[in-house]
Amino acid sequence: MRTLIAKFCQSEDAAITVDWTVLSAAAVGMAVAMTAVLTDAISVLSSRLEAQMRTQQISDAFVQFNGSHFEPLLEAGLVTESEAQDLFVLANTMMNQTVLDSLEAGINAINDGTITEAEYAQLVAVASVAYQRNIVDDAVLDHYFGLGGGGV
Repeated sequence: MRTLIAKFCQSEDAAITVDWTVLSAAAVGMAVAMTAVLTDAISVLSSRLEAQMRTQQISDAFVQFNGSHFEPLLEAGLVTESEAQDLFVLANTMMNQTVLDSLEAGINAINDGTITEAEYAQLVAVASVAYQRNIVDDAVLDHYFGLGGGGV
């Protein structure tokens, strides 16, 4: 029996569950501690970022009425310059997604041949805004509205 106990004491083969349990508990404890530390830091950072973003003013003052965009309409007598300016001001109040949706619907109407002169005038104003905000490919706007000198 003595040899069996001595052999057991010298043996390095054993269950390692106890070791891994201790190591796992330490890893989980460190993760919980880091979460607590990072949660506070991220909370402070997000509060600062929110405050900074609320104080920023986005300006679109670079978007201004450009009479040359309306030149074909003015020459054809479809609109006056003041009407063109009013249409532009209205188009410039639109959000970018609304501008894109309006352009898509208008270009579809142009392709279908169902657009009226008044709708086309409004669409030119929307295209002028899209051109200046640079939210639509210039080649598309040039093709349909001649904003770059081409046009149909």
